[in-house]
Amino acid sequence: MAWVHRNASQPCLFRYNQVLETECSIAASLLIDVIGYLERTGIPVANVITALQLDSSVLDQGLHTAENHNPGALNILGYVLLSCRSVDEALGRLAQYAALLNDGLLVQVTKNGDRTRVQYKAIQVPGNYLVTSPRQAMEAMACGIVVTLRRLTTNANHPLAVSFRHSAPSILTEHLRIFGPVVSFDQPENFIEFHSAYLNTDLLSSNPQLLVMFEAQARRLLDQLDKRGPVSRRVLAQLARRIAGATTSLKEVANELAMSERTVQRELRMENTSFRQLVEDTRKEIAIQHLAQPGASATETAFLLGFSEPSAFTRAFRRWTGSVPTQFQTS
Repeated sequence: MAWVHRNASQPCLFRYNQVLETECSIAASLLIDVIGYLERTGIPVANVITALQLDSSVLDQGLHTAENHNPGALNILGYVLLSCRSVDEALGRLAQYAALLNDGLLVQVTKNGDRTRVQYKAIQVPGNYLVTSPRQAMEAMACGIVVTLRRLTTNANHPLAVSFRHSAPSILTEHLRIFGPVVSFDQPENFIEFHSAYLNTDLLSSNPQLLVMFEAQARRLLDQLDKRGPVSRRVLAQLARRIAGATTSLKEVANELAMSERTVQRELRMENTSFRQLVEDTRKEIAIQHLAQPGASATETAFLLGFSEPSAFTRAFRRWTGSVPTQFQTS
């Protein structure tokens, strides 16, 4: 976990884990999320940095977060990627199911002789922060791809090129450490290039049987997104990240989308749904996904989804599916 420190003589706006005698500490990844939210609501990053008296290099901690992330944190897409047989298959699935990460993200894999390019860009959809604030997301994307493939293969991969559309930050130490001297900025596109031969490398975590199960779930989720309106998709994406272990409110989601609660409700009505229905749909999908994993229990799943007791979860599950949770559990 990366940390950011600031002088305690100024008000400490965030507290995380502990307060020291002369300084307070927060998780850098948490701060980056907060800064991203403030920027989406119209508050410039520079103003936040000045107000908190932070070194602007804090934003580089996004690379550390991506470098140390667990692919399983990507939910069903992460499990799909981990189960793939080869680098080629994993990159193909990443392109196919990128919308499960963010419906405003497009990933394309293009082979051209001995070089293969993984290109990723923001799509022009309403309120897509990837368009207005791309740096942290695009750098984290590149870092996640490079570092995860290093962990999951025995052949060390060294990208032939790593390019970003945004301008270079003031300090490039971490970028050079992670990507090497091939990283460049102010380029026409965001992309990573590998030797095409590297794509034939097997993944250490490959599991063809699990891949079939996880990919079926990913396709169902993608089909649901395709049938939704733009605001419904954005709400679903927020719910999928937030709903585990707690009740997520309309206010929380609206704030994250930089919209008023009334606007979210109006847009959802126009898309023939409601916030309550999307919460139900998300809970149902997460429940089915979790119960399909070996060893999962109804009690554990109830806790994961924020139910007060297993019996309440069982009633909800019967309402969603017409069956009880045990019928979806694997031995």
